Amino acid sequence: MESKKIVKLTNKKKHQIITGTLSLPLRVGERAWISYSSQIITTTPVLRIWEVSADSILFETCNTVYELQYIFNPNTEVMYA
Repeated sequence: MESKKIVKLTNKKKHQIITGTLSLPLRVGERAWISYSSQIITTTPVLRIWEVSADSILFETCNTVYELQYIFNPNTEVMYA
């Protein structure tokens, strides 16, 4: 089955594509912390999370629409009870 993005973004915000990882869980109303290229950046507060998949996440902040493509599959992280 072919995967298609069904979200159509019509706003005029900057679109940023980054390959990295989230340093903290992504939550609406809070800043995103993204680790990539030996750096950590913080965003303005998250307004919406548009799409989540096994290899990427698409979310919108006050100023930018981010497409974060994971460096590794996040499902391989160590989980604890």
